[in-house]
Amino acid sequence: MENNRLPVVSIVGRPNVGKSSLFNRIAGKRYAVVEEREGTTRDGIEKLVGIGRRQSVLVDTGGLLFTSEDEIYPLVRKQVEKAIGRSDVLLFLCDGSQGLLPLDFDLAAELRRSGKKIMLVVNKIDNEKIKKENLFDFYRLGLGEPFGISCIHKSGFKELLVGILNLLPEPLQAETGKRRPIKIAIVGRPNVGKSSFLNELLKEERAIVHEKPGTTRDSVDTRFDKDGNTFLLIDTAGMRHERKVKKAVDIYSMMRARDSIDRSDVVLLLIDGMEGLTADDIKIFNYVRKSGRGCAIIVNKWDLVKGTETSRYEKAVIKRLPEAKNFPIAFMSAKTGRGVLKAFSLAPAIKTNGDLSIDRETLTDFTNEINPERAVLSRSGKPPRFYYMVQAGTFPKEFFVFVNDLRNVTSRHTAFIENRLREKFPLRGVPVKIMYRKLQRTKGSGQSAGPERPKTTGGK
Repeated sequence: MENNRLPVVSIVGRPNVGKSSLFNRIAGKRYAVVEEREGTTRDGIEKLVGIGRRQSVLVDTGGLLFTSEDEIYPLVRKQVEKAIGRSDVLLFLCDGSQGLLPLDFDLAAELRRSGKKIMLVVNKIDNEKIKKENLFDFYRLGLGEPFGISCIHKSGFKELLVGILNLLPEPLQAETGKRRPIKIAIVGRPNVGKSSFLNELLKEERAIVHEKPGTTRDSVDTRFDKDGNTFLLIDTAGMRHERKVKKAVDIYSMMRARDSIDRSDVVLLLIDGMEGLTADDIKIFNYVRKSGRGCAIIVNKWDLVKGTETSRYEKAVIKRLPEAKNFPIAFMSAKTGRGVLKAFSLAPAIKTNGDLSIDRETLTDFTNEINPERAVLSRSGKPPRFYYMVQAGTFPKEFFVFVNDLRNVTSRHTAFIENRLREKFPLRGVPVKIMYRKLQRTKGSGQSAGPERPKTTGGK
């Protein structure tokens, strides 16, 4: 059994029967893009969900047809067939409002040949009239009792989940005691090679790759084991400037991509080596940095770049984006596989840096070390006194610096403190935010009277 030996439940059916809506209902959150048009879902979307007390992998698939004029459909069908092959239970979803269609018979016969356990689920049973006229007609498919549900009205789900639970294989010992996976979001503009990177890493075509921009619309989650660690790889839709996003499906895809960044531990930002760092790349990087996620910049399609050394290219990136100096930059070719594992290996190291917690005593010693240097930063007036520091957060790395006078703190002090922190501690690939508080001292006692409201000056 794949995916850490967890059972796999896949939702299959023809287009526009509500597969993504059912996926979102079971997962408990709107993960898959839902739109009233065929072909919205292309890649198989996975989530780890709880069904009863059982952990399972839930998969949403693209709509099944036998013929289609969409040039991407053969790739979609291949993905669905792979999902069926690795599944323990198939939820065959039909549309109760339309009634039983000839295509439902054809798909039922195809699914039956897979030898998998099948649950017949009929969606859009939104009222008693539809239930009376259409639901029981689905017995003709020969797949047993149809489970009537309504994703809109949230009805029938209790019985459905019990039915799924009864079909799941017996739990294995390997299902328990699993560590929380490291969540890695793969982001970038359209067509920079995100899905190719994922496929090369997994050594299988888990995500659809096509030269047509916007092929990936949902955020595709894939569990992956390597070197004793479990990773959750999140392949996202291409992120573009808001002015370039016109269709509703693309708007939802952008929302999913941003949500994927916000729920990740580390972000791998892919850029096109042939095109260089663009304005949209910088906007994505700034969003990642603002979110506080760890980040590495991955230059893809390096096999196409001729006559340029990586060191020279890296300097050009930092010149255009100075903040990139604090984040790893790697070079690879997802097409040839060269450098893929090396680029991916940055993620667990960044996660370790992000998890670093520095105790107050260590930070106090650090503050005493840098105090003598503070005076050179103040061009006029009295330089601020740094009393001590405390770490306030992990993602992003937040530090409060307690000072004697907030008025004397400038952005130069912030840059100075961050640079010294990064020299002293392993913080590469992690955003750092510096905040200040004034430390009031009671006259004659040397005791603190408590900090004032925090101030940020040029914090990252």
